[in-house]
Amino acid sequence: MILLDDKQVEALEARRIAEEQEQANQEPPPTYASLQPPAPSIAAAKTANYVSISRIHTSIKETLIIDPSLFVPAFLRPPLAPGETEETRKNLRLESTHGHVYVDVTLIDEVANGMGEVANAGKRNKKVLMHLKSTHGGITAKIHGLAERSAFVLHANSVNGDVRLHIPRNFHGPIIVAHRHGSVRFSDGINRSLTTFGEVDATRRCFLGDFSRWSDAGNGWGGDELTVDVRNGNVKIHYDDDMVGTPVKTRPTFLNRVFGF
Repeated sequence: MILLDDKQVEALEARRIAEEQEQANQEPPPTYASLQPPAPSIAAAKTANYVSISRIHTSIKETLIIDPSLFVPAFLRPPLAPGETEETRKNLRLESTHGHVYVDVTLIDEVANGMGEVANAGKRNKKVLMHLKSTHGGITAKIHGLAERSAFVLHANSVNGDVRLHIPRNFHGPIIVAHRHGSVRFSDGINRSLTTFGEVDATRRCFLGDFSRWSDAGNGWGGDELTVDVRNGNVKIHYDDDMVGTPVKTRPTFLNRVFGF
């Protein structure tokens, strides 16, 4: 057995510490992935209105807060689409050719903003109008909204691409899906509150929520509306708060089993 005196022990300890420091200095730099900022949250999204983006050979990826009461000067508003007027101007229009449309939208209401009752009284009943279109790409959209949000009308049109929509759990209104050469699927949660009135000429007409509240009085239906038109693609519709992996399927009726709906 070799006995070391105090000086030898101190020398060995100092050498060990020096080697550890040298090894630490030679650690590889952090990976590129670790330097990436965290995924954008709703706090990082910008509040906007009358957003219009059209691209070719490029996908569209946006995270937005749409406030239908937000004033946008005329010179900053995008040009009107053919057949569109100031009264029917879309609060959100995204179109891509040879690209996918990815969008995460949170709808806020002028009341939720805490703005004055008088200033917004004329806009409270106006629906949020949204139009999403993709040719040779597909559409993935998540729509969120508070309980007191404005009603919205969403048109999603895709040619040669799937459409996957996540709608607020408080969505209340008609859902019309026109599809050719593809399937239509709803999550279990939506199926429990969905009434399907029929499918003719590849167009399925449904209503999500309490149909007894429908009224054609005044200006007609004042709630939400969803229209999906897909050719050569599948349609999947979920709630925005559905758990990941939630089954997406049609109502298990006799016709479903026979025709594979």
